[in-house]
Amino acid sequence: MSGLPLNIDIQQILLHMLNFVILAGGLYFILYAPVKKFMDQREAHYAEMDQAAADKLAEAEKLAASHQAQLDKVEDELRERRAESQKIAQAAAQQQLDRAQQQADQIIAGARKSAESIRAKAVADSQKELKELAMAAAEKLALGSSRDAFDEFLNLAEEGKRNEQHEKA
Repeated sequence: MSGLPLNIDIQQILLHMLNFVILAGGLYFILYAPVKKFMDQREAHYAEMDQAAADKLAEAEKLAASHQAQLDKVEDELRERRAESQKIAQAAAQQQLDRAQQQADQIIAGARKSAESIRAKAVADSQKELKELAMAAAEKLALGSSRDAFDEFLNLAEEGKRNEQHEKA
């Protein structure tokens, strides 16, 4: 053997080193490389999932903002339509009130005409009766005594008043 102290054989050390290098290389190719590749793929997968989730979140936020804008627009349209409906309803109510007022005015005008014609007829009738009474009184004066004629004139006048009151009632 060689003359190294402690019985160390260089050839044995080199063989052990070669075995260690072969073992390390084998373990590297058999274990480390696949595990490293798996870990890289896993990290890439989770990064993709994270990116997809971020994209979906951004898309959801855009969609939510779009829906909110649409809701606001619909609410504005509803407010405008309510205002239009109220204006139309107020206009219709005003038209009905105007029609009712016109009808009331027509009814009042008709009642006034009717009352005026009734009053004119009553005046004409009373004038006719007065003429008849005056003529009857004049006839009696011419034919009979003045005292009896005056009493009869008063009696006829009272009768005319009573007849007029019965007609009005």
